[in-house]
Amino acid sequence: MDRIPYILLPLLGGALIAAQAPINARLRVVVGSPVASAALSFVVGTVVLVVGALVVGQGSSLVNIGGGPWWAYLGGLCGAVLVFGTLVAAPRVGVLTTFVAVVLGQVVLAAAIDNFGWFGQPVASFGWDRILAVVLLLASLALLVRRV
Repeated sequence: MDRIPYILLPLLGGALIAAQAPINARLRVVVGSPVASAALSFVVGTVVLVVGALVVGQGSSLVNIGGGPWWAYLGGLCGAVLVFGTLVAAPRVGVLTTFVAVVLGQVVLAAAIDNFGWFGQPVASFGWDRILAVVLLLASLALLVRRV
């Protein structure tokens, strides 16, 4: 039971990412630029997170920049590619197809990260269950792409 919040929080985040794509796509229409609308999305997110850090008393942690490995600062880049890619793709192929592709990409890279222990993660070997998960997602994407 103590693990439930750690499942519900990313579940909520995943659901909100699905809403984020059409919201950002609409912002792109309003602003007239996919890059500018993605940037505006990140500005809003940055403000929310900085205010959140201040509210919970962790604002002083923001000064600890520069102490980690170079790759520890690439999370924003990953998010920028996701936001830009989904706001461009969703109006063209639909939100469901876009996010099955997103989930497939996430699962494939997550399996590799687990298997090789990249980014300091504990190793979790790639077994038949993970292969089946990837195959099923690939089949899902193939079925959806047939209709686009």
